[in-house]
Amino acid sequence: MVLEMKISQSQTVSQNLIQQVKILQMSALELTDYMKDMSLENPLVELEDKKNEDKEQERLQKLEWLSSMDEQNRIYYRQESEDFDRNAIANIGTPEEITLKQDLMDQLIGIVFSRRQYEILEFIADSLDSRGYFVDKAEEAAARLKLEQEELKACLEVMKGLEPAGVCAANLSECLWLQLNRQEVENEFLLEKVIVKDYLELLGKNQLHVIARKMKLSVERIQQAKEKIQTLNPKPGMGYSNRENLKYLKPDVTIVKMADYFEILLDDDYPAMRINKQYMSMLRNRDCEREVHDYLLEKMRQIEQVQKCITRRNSTLLKLARFLVEEQKLFFQYGKGHLHTLCMWEAAEKLDVHESTISRAVKDKYLQCCWGIFPLAYFFSKGFCNSRNCEVIATEQIKQQLKRTIDGENKKKPCSDQKLKEALAVAGMRISRRTVAKYRESMDIPDCRGRKDYT
Repeated sequence: MVLEMKISQSQTVSQNLIQQVKILQMSALELTDYMKDMSLENPLVELEDKKNEDKEQERLQKLEWLSSMDEQNRIYYRQESEDFDRNAIANIGTPEEITLKQDLMDQLIGIVFSRRQYEILEFIADSLDSRGYFVDKAEEAAARLKLEQEELKACLEVMKGLEPAGVCAANLSECLWLQLNRQEVENEFLLEKVIVKDYLELLGKNQLHVIARKMKLSVERIQQAKEKIQTLNPKPGMGYSNRENLKYLKPDVTIVKMADYFEILLDDDYPAMRINKQYMSMLRNRDCEREVHDYLLEKMRQIEQVQKCITRRNSTLLKLARFLVEEQKLFFQYGKGHLHTLCMWEAAEKLDVHESTISRAVKDKYLQCCWGIFPLAYFFSKGFCNSRNCEVIATEQIKQQLKRTIDGENKKKPCSDQKLKEALAVAGMRISRRTVAKYRESMDIPDCRGRKDYT
């Protein structure tokens, strides 16, 4: 048997480091849930909600700051005041936002149905997607419920007669048709109903001349029909609350524009973590059993470690917010279109941390300012190099310039993506035609055929 000695290096990640990384990635809401879970597992943990008076005082101070700013900030101030008032009302017992199912079932109150019919109606209301469509095939749904198709179809027709108009449709075509049918007065919208039934795909592509040729009508008449159809609601279920999928955006950082500087507020609306005094006295008691003493000591160290991780998280987040305000100052002053390219490695270098720390710090977190609420990752904008002077131009700036170019084009002869590419090049923004198309689609702007005005 031969014995050998080898020297090697290996990296080990401590449990404390794992916990530190985990807490750094958490938003304030996630941190609150984490602390609540910990309080169930660790008997030494006591969570104390911050006093409402303190929260109210901080909110009033923030609103006073906002109220002294420019017009955009004043709009933002009014919105936040309204949001707070609505929340205050909600907290004293105002009913929750109504769901589409609740609204539909409420409309059926007072109408006599058999128990079987009511169950079918409720099944239909439960089966609607986020748009308010009933996309299940009638024969498959009837088979699952073990009933005749005619029974299901009869109940479905009842539901289609409810508000909002277009609800329970099988697809977009039927949704628009139902709304037109509801508005129809002495056959006023016969043309529009034919278009949404037979030519909706062509309408979506803005090929009005093709529809006009097929229907033997003028393009102007088809354009009028299109304008009417555009007033309809393609997603009648979107105005309702969806409690299962509803996600509230709560900013982790708020930037307040002052007269000559920016105030940075971190969201610390999570409970304070304390160590239970009774257990602390047991820990200090010399008569405490060794096993109990070791257990309590371990749990106390766990709390102290979490408190350190939270402090480090907040410190990193605050430093990052200051860095963003400094680097993206033009954005916070003048809004979209003034965001310049910024990489995470630049922030890491400035804050003297690893780039992965910045990546984790921005993960699933939001920043609120007078221009709205943005993901923190939004401020690390990629860009392109302008070959004329090697200036790096942020993606957001290119998108804003692209939108301005499209807004100013001749709608009778809208620019192709190639023409848009050439226009951007004149403005010093050299990108490919494919990138132009990608940016245009990301802003939900149709191609040149979809933007053409036939009037």
